[in-house]
Amino acid sequence: MKHRHVIVATMIFAAVALLSAPFAAAQHAPRPPKKEQRIVRIRGNQGWLNTGIRLLPGDRVTIKATGKVCFSNGEKASCVDPDGWGVRDYAKSWPDNWNYCDDPMRNVNHAALIANVGHPDFLVGRHRTFSGKEGTLYLGINDCTLKGPYYNIGELSVVIVVERNAVPKS
Repeated sequence: MKHRHVIVATMIFAAVALLSAPFAAAQHAPRPPKKEQRIVRIRGNQGWLNTGIRLLPGDRVTIKATGKVCFSNGEKASCVDPDGWGVRDYAKSWPDNWNYCDDPMRNVNHAALIANVGHPDFLVGRHRTFSGKEGTLYLGINDCTLKGPYYNIGELSVVIVVERNAVPKS
């Protein structure tokens, strides 16, 4: 009888160990990154927009933008998506606008969606994923004449997804 109790106890112990192993492993598995999403509108005639999103180096940020901005007094021929007007063709196609002042990012498409987290500014366009930046995320239009001569109209709708602590520390 004593021998039988030992066998039953061993079987129960083994069953409990087998059943609890997945739960123990799940408790120690890394948690998926916390995702935050925000949708903002960038008007073609507004300066830098403070998104209110504070980033840390381990955050992975994905930005997707849609919509149209029309530069050069809102002329229909000047309407562009978030990728902007080709930098190589801009001076030739819109010489008066180009000569008026320097865009924030001279070597990036005119009226494209750009961002800033500290410095330097960087191109976003229709889609961009990045990490390794710390500070507040600002978005803007790569144009020096948002109002006044050569003003802009239109707006971009921008979806920002932040995955907190998604990038492992090196």
